[in-house]
Amino acid sequence: MPLLWQCYTCRISKKQFKEGKTSEKILAVIYESNIGKQYHLPSSCSDYKIIKATIDKPTERMAVENNRNFNTPGWGIDNYGDMFSNRQLYMLQNLNKQLTILKEELGTSDYLKTLYIYLAIWYDRIALANTSLGRWHNGRETVEHPFSRQAIAMTFDYPESNPFCTSSGSALNQLEWITRYLESESDIQFSASFANASSGERGQFESKTLTAVITDPPYYDAIAYADISDFFYVWMKRTLSDIYPMNFTTPQTPKAEECTALKHHHNNSEEEAKRHFEKKLTAIFDTIEYQTSDVVSVMFAHQSTEAWTTLCNSILGARMNITGSWPMDTEMANRSLGLAAAALESSVTVSCRPSERNGFETFKRVKKAIETKVTEEVNALYELGFRGADLLTACFGQAVSEFGKYETVEKADGSEVTVGELLELARTAAFNALLRGFDGDEYTRFYIGWLQMNGIGDTDFDDAAKFARVGMSVNISDIFDKHLLIRTGNKQHLATYKERVVKDKLGIEASDPLIDQVHRAMDNWHSGDRGKLLRHIKVVGSEASSPFWRVLASLKELLPEGDDLTQVQGLISNSADLIQHCSDEITYTQGTLFE
Repeated sequence: MPLLWQCYTCRISKKQFKEGKTSEKILAVIYESNIGKQYHLPSSCSDYKIIKATIDKPTERMAVENNRNFNTPGWGIDNYGDMFSNRQLYMLQNLNKQLTILKEELGTSDYLKTLYIYLAIWYDRIALANTSLGRWHNGRETVEHPFSRQAIAMTFDYPESNPFCTSSGSALNQLEWITRYLESESDIQFSASFANASSGERGQFESKTLTAVITDPPYYDAIAYADISDFFYVWMKRTLSDIYPMNFTTPQTPKAEECTALKHHHNNSEEEAKRHFEKKLTAIFDTIEYQTSDVVSVMFAHQSTEAWTTLCNSILGARMNITGSWPMDTEMANRSLGLAAAALESSVTVSCRPSERNGFETFKRVKKAIETKVTEEVNALYELGFRGADLLTACFGQAVSEFGKYETVEKADGSEVTVGELLELARTAAFNALLRGFDGDEYTRFYIGWLQMNGIGDTDFDDAAKFARVGMSVNISDIFDKHLLIRTGNKQHLATYKERVVKDKLGIEASDPLIDQVHRAMDNWHSGDRGKLLRHIKVVGSEASSPFWRVLASLKELLPEGDDLTQVQGLISNSADLIQHCSDEITYTQGTLFE
């Protein structure tokens, strides 16, 4: 029976939150029934009292300096104990007391220690489902934990589950997740050996004794693993430290050696964080190369050039070369990673092999080889249904495979080509391949490229920023100012011609972006004003070879069924007539288009 809470005053300032001048109010009580969940107003607040008993409130500090993954400190939530209401803390405190009594009664055999570990995991899941930063999912009617965005975000209303029922967020519901996992893993027919060691320790395996290695390294700065793990560490320390004291000697999780590029762990320096990540990753790949005789498969789900530069430098620095890369659907479709502008919808699998790099090559020849290979890869992946940043990022591996054949790649002036320059070349080559040679203005390139990869439907807000960084020199704010994309809440869609021609002077000049000219022509065709249309064609498309008509041809191939496609088809079907008559010295009147 979840309870839905909300801040009593909805527009209070952060100062009021931090000073504890806010209060809570129960909005609804949700009951399970044979016809589903039913929502009722609380009969009286006294039925659901705020606990005022003595509470053992965790005081461990949150990573307040990591404002990318933690935006709660500004609201006075600085410690992990602040994430819970007194009712929730009282419940967790008493559950832990009962667990302590159980351990005292049963003892600590190896079997019982294993049991206590599962109980501690269960306890952590209960805490995860019962926090004042949780969410109520209206569509699924379920309690959602606060880590759907791989971060802890501030919320102003939250569900509170009855831990003793069988509904969403209950203790029994969390136990079911654990038992299902155990049952699933118990059916595995093969055995495996495990080593509690760092990935960079050579001593785990002898030289070239592994045929293949599959690894999924951290995605640069996308996820703050250790910072987020503190939530679970804080509670597990209270349930297991008496049995495993050596595992909980630190107040919170160790962070200095984490293989990530998080600047707040490195004097708030992005460059220092990058160097740390590359050094750690190179050491790991060096160990893998020493142990492996054949193939190394690396999963990576980050789309920034900087992150990929670091990854590729680490692979090449470990005497390996990339032999291929493919996007794979590995991420949950319902995830909410609004903050992670770096995250891809799929992971890119990079195939590597130990390789010797020999001699040097000129940038001119390598550039040509990369452009050819990337173009082939884009066409192949597009036919397989891949779109968006995933498609473009997957081409990085193909580019590096050419580059990695040589010890150095030199420009005409003798300077070495960097991996970062190489990957920017790969992005541009991939983007040009998608546009099939179209070489117009940046706004038109953006429109056609977006249509090519994303269609006209809604996409996540961060996709625009990702896309604008791909082989383009256009500012994302200008994209919205030009009404090429229409923003609705946290979503956006590609603007139709009707959504753009509300501006009276859109596309009427020969110097205007081609997409503006085309949308104006589509509106003129739709309105039936032949005179206005012919005058417009005379300015922007008086020759069949003009870029104006090439843009229309591209739109014809890319647009789905609908009004936009209808207008494009009409213009193209009548192009010869429009070109022939656009220079006639005739005064046309509205309404003669189809006569």
